Amino acid sequence: MNPTELSLFSDKEQTLLVATEPKRLKEMSEDELDELLTLVRRARTKYTKLYRRQSSTSVQSAGKRSASGSSNQRTLRKAEIFEDALARVSRALSAAARAQRDALKAERIAMARGESGAPSRTGSRPASTSGSAQTDKRGGHVTKRRAASTTAKGARNQARRDSR
Repeated sequence: MNPTELSLFSDKEQTLLVATEPKRLKEMSEDELDELLTLVRRARTKYTKLYRRQSSTSVQSAGKRSASGSSNQRTLRKAEIFEDALARVSRALSAAARAQRDALKAERIAMARGESGAPSRTGSRPASTSGSAQTDKRGGHVTKRRAASTTAKGARNQARRDSR
């Protein structure tokens, strides 16, 4: 964005646009980027709505669309600049969220492997399986198929009761 376009904006809006520069976006956390995204989205919506209202008014006064084209070009340019800024912030937020997701995933994998210094299990009890083999009341194992059958039977019975 060139300096003449920057002069279109108020001080607060200029500060907001400067905050959307790529160098500054890299320094921000995910939460800060989320707040910035909200502010930029509000500004973009403000100028988009203003442009539409101004265009509508000029069409009504001119009587045709072709004669009302150039009256609010500043507002249109402001909306476009904020749209570009919104895209930059959105991409940066997406990248930050992806990076945080990968870091958390690596941390969870490390904890699952026991590499992170988490206290290891000491005891005679074996590690439980992940729900593939449940136990019934008598202590025996229940297969997935049998558990699904029981759940379905219960659902059918409930449906029968509800239909009465």
